[in-house]
Amino acid sequence: MPALSPVQIALLIVGVLSATLILGGLLAILMVWLTREVQAAYGQAPAATAKAPAPAAEAAAAPTAPTQRIGPWPFAISGLALLVVLAVIFYPMPQPRTASPEIPSEGSAASSTPASPPVVAALQGNPEKGRELFLGTCASCHGQDAKGLPGLGKDLTASVFVKQQTDAQLLEFIKRGRPATDPANTTGVDMPPKGGNPALTDQDLADIVAFIRTLNPHQP
Repeated sequence: MPALSPVQIALLIVGVLSATLILGGLLAILMVWLTREVQAAYGQAPAATAKAPAPAAEAAAAPTAPTQRIGPWPFAISGLALLVVLAVIFYPMPQPRTASPEIPSEGSAASSTPASPPVVAALQGNPEKGRELFLGTCASCHGQDAKGLPGLGKDLTASVFVKQQTDAQLLEFIKRGRPATDPANTTGVDMPPKGGNPALTDQDLADIVAFIRTLNPHQP
């Protein structure tokens, strides 16, 4: 709970006292009203509306009504109402919890600037190893010289698509493959992921790309 200044404390006390006095006055009025209602219920007219005393003879002849006392329940209700009001006034209200800012400790990785994504180094391919992998995997469709086979693979040495792709893009393309249902597939033959050899690693694919670059250099 935040600390209150002396002025705020004084205003709070004055407000509570004023509310208590107002509520006390309302309860006093309520008690008077309840008393009149109880008197009316028991057949006792209030003093203000009582009739003028009858002559002595009539008074002696008229039977006197038994005096009935007012029960304690109006006062009990008023006391309970006062207790409820005081409980509402003085009951401590819950304070909203505010999240305290976390201060990074010395040596913590947190900083005022957002962390930049890690930079992934491009794999460096070995064209000699790539040639061996190409002959064992890709040559069945693209030929031993990578010039393509009719009805199977395209000529990679003159492919504009290969020339415009970066090494990373070409690696991902070989990794995913291209099914015959792809609109960009113009041969009508599936190019399986990794050339149909799932044992190839990313480094193996980078070596194959390095070999293809010796035949068709990248030109953005």
